[in-house]
Amino acid sequence: MDLNSILKKHQLEPGTTKTVEIGCVSLIIKRLKEGWHLETVDNCPDDEIDLDELSTVSDYFQTGKSNILIIAPALPMKPMLFKGSGVNVLPNQKLTMFVKIPLTFQVYFSKINPENLLREITYNRLSATWFGEPDTGEPAYTLNSEYFLNFDEIKITGFEAICPITVKNSALYNLDIQRLIIRDEYLAIYKSGDKMVTSHVNIEFKGREIISNVDYKYSKRYHGEKHEMLAEPRSEYGKSNLKLNFHFMKRLTNQSDEF
Repeated sequence: MDLNSILKKHQLEPGTTKTVEIGCVSLIIKRLKEGWHLETVDNCPDDEIDLDELSTVSDYFQTGKSNILIIAPALPMKPMLFKGSGVNVLPNQKLTMFVKIPLTFQVYFSKINPENLLREITYNRLSATWFGEPDTGEPAYTLNSEYFLNFDEIKITGFEAICPITVKNSALYNLDIQRLIIRDEYLAIYKSGDKMVTSHVNIEFKGREIISNVDYKYSKRYHGEKHEMLAEPRSEYGKSNLKLNFHFMKRLTNQSDEF
């Protein structure tokens, strides 16, 4: 895995071709006179990875005279649902844990602007799920149940970003974290040494029927003093999201809260 060879400006003169390996996807880039031909091919056909349908396609994009193509990291387009087991936060306690979120890759021409986005590459198919009630819930992707309590001991085994999550339990009873939805559209991606780290998710749980606080911040501890932002959030977080966050916090069981 060599992210430095992927996440950079790729300059090609008209008539030239370059192949970029992204996991089990080969991105074949051909620069034409005023556009780009992009083809993605599964180069691990015999493995167990089921690629996204949009990962193996061939398209031409008319873009003009710029000879620069940029590949940038991104987080999945849908929220990630963490299904924990045995993670408890007692009253007046605070827990910081870390999960790993698989990356996607965005291909831009000339510079990173939304209107310059050509393609988004998912090198691994994510499991679709549903969060909430049948009539009021929302689609999401399933995140595995693996979590870490020590940031420095996390080993990255693929194209992943570490997501720090701090949960403060301000209620008067135990908080059993069984299902936690991570709204990655509000998360930026930073470079921290040889790792990629998302914004720090801070959650204060206040109890049943009470709006809980959720915010997404830069953290010197996890991102470093001289941090480098690799990707901005897909969406801007603001007051309009309070109701949305309340609903994903308000998952109740008989003895404890699930969120």
